[in-house]
Amino acid sequence: MSVIFLGTSGSTPTPQRSLPAIAIRRKGEIILFDCGEGVQRQMITAKLSFHRKMKIFITHMHGDHVLGLPGLIQTMSLFDRQRKLEIYGPKGLKQFVDVIQRTVQYTLTFPLEIHEIEKSGTICKESEYAILAEEADHVIPSFAFALVE
Repeated sequence: MSVIFLGTSGSTPTPQRSLPAIAIRRKGEIILFDCGEGVQRQMITAKLSFHRKMKIFITHMHGDHVLGLPGLIQTMSLFDRQRKLEIYGPKGLKQFVDVIQRTVQYTLTFPLEIHEIEKSGTICKESEYAILAEEADHVIPSFAFALVE
């Protein structure tokens, strides 16, 4: 398993730091936590394939953590991704993605499954790991995540 910091800035990017996004490369899978703007460029730089099995976990719906998602989804379609993409995040995530897709009008080349989190607990269970969500103290509904093997 390797951890790749794609973006570590907050609120605004700097010349040296992109907006929040952390990737975990684990046995051929990519687990992405947050999706700040420009995340697809950072993934290309880090040599993270858009075709791999992937799950995305959004901590909260502030722009610096979620506005990279529309560009990433569209880029995956432009790269002809076929594999299902699962995205987990707070209530409002599904509406956000739906509005963007209707407004920008791009065609998805892959199945997209969105899971809205409403409370703390195990939100994703795979054979070798689980993702736990814990409500975090922030001005809007937010979650902290843990990957447990």
